[in-house]
Amino acid sequence: MGPLTGVALGWLIASSLSGGFGLERQGVRLLLQQVLLGAAEPRAQPAHKNLAVPIVAATPPPLAATGERPGGDSSLDQGLRNTRRTDPKFDPARFTGYVEMVFRGTHNARMSRDVGSLRDRVTPQLYGELRAQAKRLRSLGHASHVEQIEIRAEVTEAWHENGRDYVTAYIGGSMLDKTADEVTGALVKGPNIILKTVGAFWTFTRATGLNPWMLSAIQTTS
Repeated sequence: MGPLTGVALGWLIASSLSGGFGLERQGVRLLLQQVLLGAAEPRAQPAHKNLAVPIVAATPPPLAATGERPGGDSSLDQGLRNTRRTDPKFDPARFTGYVEMVFRGTHNARMSRDVGSLRDRVTPQLYGELRAQAKRLRSLGHASHVEQIEIRAEVTEAWHENGRDYVTAYIGGSMLDKTADEVTGALVKGPNIILKTVGAFWTFTRATGLNPWMLSAIQTTS
Protein backbone atom coordinates (compact mmCIF):
# COMPACT_ATOMS: atom_id res chain seq x y z
CA MET A 1 0.00 0.00 0.00
CA GLY A 2 1.51 3.36 -1.07
CA PRO A 3 2.04 6.39 1.19
CA LEU A 4 -0.82 8.33 -0.37
CA THR A 5 -3.23 5.47 0.34
CA GLY A 6 -2.11 5.40 3.98
CA VAL A 7 -2.72 9.12 4.38
CA ALA A 8 -6.21 8.82 2.91
CA LEU A 9 -7.07 6.02 5.32
CA GLY A 10 -5.82 8.11 8.22
CA TRP A 11 -8.04 10.96 7.19
CA LEU A 12 -11.10 8.73 7.02
CA ILE A 13 -10.46 7.18 10.44
CA ALA A 14 -9.86 10.58 12.02
CA SER A 15 -13.03 12.00 10.47
CA SER A 16 -15.09 9.08 11.75
CA LEU A 17 -13.74 9.34 15.29
CA SER A 18 -14.35 13.08 15.40
CA GLY A 19 -17.92 12.69 14.20
CA GLY A 20 -17.37 14.38 10.94
CA PHE A 21 -20.20 13.99 8.43
CA GLY A 22 -21.60 15.68 5.38
CA LEU A 23 -19.59 16.97 2.48
CA GLU A 24 -16.28 16.78 4.31
CA ARG A 25 -16.66 13.07 5.03
CA GLN A 26 -17.97 12.36 1.55
CA GLY A 27 -14.94 14.17 0.09
CA VAL A 28 -12.55 12.05 2.15
CA ARG A 29 -14.32 8.86 1.07
CA LEU A 30 -14.20 9.94 -2.58
CA LEU A 31 -10.49 10.62 -2.27
CA LEU A 32 -9.92 7.23 -0.69
CA GLN A 33 -11.81 5.44 -3.47
CA GLN A 34 -9.79 7.21 -6.15
CA VAL A 35 -6.53 6.38 -4.42
CA LEU A 36 -7.45 2.74 -3.91
CA LEU A 37 -8.62 2.35 -7.51
CA GLY A 38 -5.42 3.96 -8.75
CA ALA A 39 -3.34 1.57 -6.65
CA ALA A 40 -5.21 -1.44 -8.01
CA GLU A 41 -4.70 -0.54 -11.68
CA PRO A 42 -1.64 -2.05 -13.37
CA ARG A 43 1.05 0.44 -14.19
CA ALA A 44 2.19 0.86 -17.79
CA GLN A 45 5.59 -0.60 -18.51
CA PRO A 46 8.30 1.81 -19.66
CA ALA A 47 8.70 1.74 -23.41
CA HIS A 48 12.40 0.89 -23.14
CA LYS A 49 12.00 -2.08 -20.78
CA ASN A 50 12.71 -5.54 -22.21
CA LEU A 51 9.72 -7.83 -21.81
CA ALA A 52 10.14 -11.55 -21.36
CA VAL A 53 8.81 -13.42 -24.41
CA PRO A 54 8.40 -17.22 -24.37
CA ILE A 55 10.66 -18.94 -26.91
CA VAL A 56 8.83 -21.34 -29.22
CA ALA A 57 10.86 -24.02 -30.97
CA ALA A 58 10.87 -23.42 -34.72
CA THR A 59 10.05 -26.12 -37.24
CA PRO A 60 13.30 -27.75 -38.43
CA PRO A 61 14.39 -26.37 -41.84
CA PRO A 62 14.17 -28.56 -44.92
CA LEU A 63 17.22 -30.43 -46.09
CA ALA A 64 17.95 -27.74 -48.60
CA ALA A 65 18.65 -25.22 -45.82
CA THR A 66 22.27 -24.97 -44.74
CA GLY A 67 21.81 -22.74 -41.69
CA GLU A 68 24.19 -22.85 -38.78
CA ARG A 69 23.72 -25.47 -36.10
CA PRO A 70 24.93 -25.40 -32.48
CA GLY A 71 28.71 -25.60 -32.45
CA GLY A 72 29.13 -23.66 -35.71
CA ASP A 73 28.45 -26.57 -38.05
CA SER A 74 25.99 -26.29 -40.92
CA SER A 75 23.74 -29.14 -42.07
CA LEU A 76 25.93 -29.41 -45.18
CA ASP A 77 29.11 -29.73 -43.10
CA GLN A 78 27.55 -32.43 -40.97
CA GLY A 79 26.29 -34.30 -44.02
CA LEU A 80 29.71 -34.19 -45.68
CA ARG A 81 31.30 -35.57 -42.52
CA ASN A 82 28.87 -38.48 -42.56
CA THR A 83 29.69 -39.16 -46.21
CA ARG A 84 33.44 -39.09 -45.54
CA ARG A 85 33.17 -41.70 -42.81
CA THR A 86 32.98 -44.36 -45.52
CA ASP A 87 34.48 -42.30 -48.36
CA PRO A 88 37.29 -40.16 -46.85
CA LYS A 89 38.30 -38.71 -50.23
CA PHE A 90 34.88 -37.37 -51.17
CA ASP A 91 35.35 -33.83 -52.49
CA PRO A 92 32.30 -31.61 -53.22
CA ALA A 93 34.30 -29.54 -55.72
CA ARG A 94 35.21 -32.62 -57.76
CA PHE A 95 31.68 -33.97 -57.43
CA THR A 96 30.28 -30.89 -59.17
CA GLY A 97 32.27 -31.89 -62.26
CA TYR A 98 30.44 -35.21 -62.29
CA VAL A 99 27.10 -33.41 -61.85
CA GLU A 100 27.78 -31.17 -64.85
CA MET A 101 28.79 -34.18 -66.95
CA VAL A 102 25.56 -36.03 -66.10
CA PHE A 103 23.57 -32.87 -66.87
CA ARG A 104 25.00 -32.67 -70.38
CA GLY A 105 24.66 -36.41 -70.89
CA THR A 106 21.02 -36.34 -69.87
CA HIS A 107 20.17 -33.62 -72.39
CA ASN A 108 22.14 -35.34 -75.13
CA ALA A 109 20.04 -38.44 -74.45
CA ARG A 110 16.91 -36.30 -74.79
CA MET A 111 18.02 -35.15 -78.22
CA SER A 112 18.82 -38.66 -79.45
CA ARG A 113 15.72 -40.08 -77.70
CA ASP A 114 17.96 -42.94 -76.59
CA VAL A 115 18.44 -42.95 -72.83
CA GLY A 116 20.34 -46.24 -72.79
CA SER A 117 23.58 -44.35 -72.10
CA LEU A 118 22.12 -43.18 -68.78
CA ARG A 119 21.29 -46.62 -67.42
CA ASP A 120 24.29 -46.67 -65.08
CA ARG A 121 23.99 -43.03 -64.03
CA VAL A 122 20.35 -42.76 -62.96
CA THR A 123 18.18 -44.75 -60.59
CA PRO A 124 15.84 -47.37 -62.12
CA GLN A 125 12.78 -45.23 -61.33
CA LEU A 126 14.18 -42.12 -63.02
CA TYR A 127 15.45 -44.20 -65.93
CA GLY A 128 11.89 -45.41 -66.52
CA GLU A 129 10.58 -41.84 -66.49
CA LEU A 130 13.20 -40.68 -68.99
CA ARG A 131 12.41 -43.58 -71.30
CA ALA A 132 8.70 -42.72 -71.16
CA GLN A 133 9.46 -39.11 -72.11
CA ALA A 134 11.60 -40.22 -75.05
CA LYS A 135 8.86 -42.58 -76.21
CA ARG A 136 6.28 -39.79 -76.02
CA LEU A 137 8.42 -37.46 -78.13
CA ARG A 138 8.91 -40.15 -80.72
CA SER A 139 5.18 -40.87 -80.90
CA LEU A 140 4.46 -37.16 -81.47
CA GLY A 141 7.12 -36.84 -84.13
CA HIS A 142 8.95 -34.24 -82.05
CA ALA A 143 12.66 -33.82 -81.47
CA SER A 144 14.49 -31.94 -78.72
CA HIS A 145 17.37 -29.62 -79.53
CA VAL A 146 19.72 -28.51 -76.76
CA GLU A 147 22.69 -26.30 -77.53
CA GLN A 148 25.04 -23.77 -75.94
CA ILE A 149 24.96 -25.31 -72.48
CA GLU A 150 26.69 -23.01 -70.01
CA ILE A 151 26.11 -24.22 -66.46
CA ARG A 152 27.83 -24.48 -63.11
CA ALA A 153 26.98 -26.79 -60.23
CA GLU A 154 27.34 -26.28 -56.49
CA VAL A 155 26.72 -28.83 -53.73
CA THR A 156 24.01 -27.56 -51.40
CA GLU A 157 23.00 -30.64 -49.37
CA ALA A 158 24.47 -33.87 -48.11
CA TRP A 159 22.86 -36.41 -45.79
CA HIS A 160 22.66 -40.09 -44.90
CA GLU A 161 19.43 -42.07 -44.65
CA ASN A 162 18.56 -45.76 -44.43
CA GLY A 163 21.99 -46.97 -45.48
CA ARG A 164 22.30 -44.55 -48.40
CA ASP A 165 24.22 -41.34 -49.06
CA TYR A 166 22.48 -38.38 -50.71
CA VAL A 167 23.95 -35.25 -52.25
CA THR A 168 22.01 -32.42 -53.88
CA ALA A 169 23.61 -29.87 -56.19
CA TYR A 170 22.15 -26.67 -57.54
CA ILE A 171 22.73 -26.21 -61.27
CA GLY A 172 22.51 -22.68 -62.65
CA GLY A 173 23.29 -21.15 -66.02
CA SER A 174 21.74 -21.00 -69.45
CA MET A 175 21.18 -23.06 -72.60
CA LEU A 176 19.20 -23.12 -75.81
CA ASP A 177 16.41 -25.67 -75.31
CA LYS A 178 13.64 -26.11 -77.86
CA THR A 179 11.38 -28.80 -79.31
CA ALA A 180 10.63 -28.92 -83.03
CA ASP A 181 8.58 -31.01 -85.43
CA GLU A 182 10.82 -33.79 -86.69
CA VAL A 183 9.59 -33.50 -90.31
CA THR A 184 8.91 -29.82 -90.89
CA GLY A 185 11.29 -28.35 -88.33
CA ALA A 186 8.55 -26.07 -87.07
CA LEU A 187 9.06 -24.88 -83.52
CA VAL A 188 6.79 -26.66 -81.04
CA LYS A 189 8.15 -25.53 -77.68
CA GLY A 190 10.79 -23.17 -76.40
CA PRO A 191 12.49 -20.09 -77.87
CA ASN A 192 14.19 -20.44 -81.22
CA ILE A 193 17.29 -18.35 -80.54
CA ILE A 194 16.85 -16.98 -77.00
CA LEU A 195 18.79 -18.77 -74.29
CA LYS A 196 16.78 -20.34 -71.50
CA THR A 197 17.76 -19.76 -67.88
CA VAL A 198 18.73 -22.96 -66.09
CA GLY A 199 17.87 -23.38 -62.43
CA ALA A 200 17.47 -26.84 -60.90
CA PHE A 201 18.34 -29.03 -57.94
CA TRP A 202 19.66 -32.46 -58.93
CA THR A 203 19.85 -35.11 -56.22
CA PHE A 204 22.21 -38.07 -56.42
CA THR A 205 22.27 -41.18 -54.25
CA ARG A 206 24.29 -44.33 -53.68
CA ALA A 207 24.57 -47.18 -51.23
CA THR A 208 26.84 -45.97 -48.43
CA GLY A 209 30.49 -46.57 -49.22
CA LEU A 210 32.62 -46.50 -52.34
CA ASN A 211 29.75 -46.98 -54.76
CA PRO A 212 28.80 -45.04 -57.93
CA TRP A 213 26.50 -42.06 -57.62
CA MET A 214 23.21 -42.19 -59.49
CA LEU A 215 20.84 -39.35 -60.34
CA SER A 216 17.59 -39.91 -58.45
CA ALA A 217 15.56 -36.68 -58.65
CA ILE A 218 15.33 -33.42 -60.57
CA GLN A 219 13.58 -30.34 -59.20
CA THR A 220 13.48 -27.29 -61.46
CA THR A 221 13.23 -23.73 -60.17
CA SER A 222 12.84 -21.91 -63.46
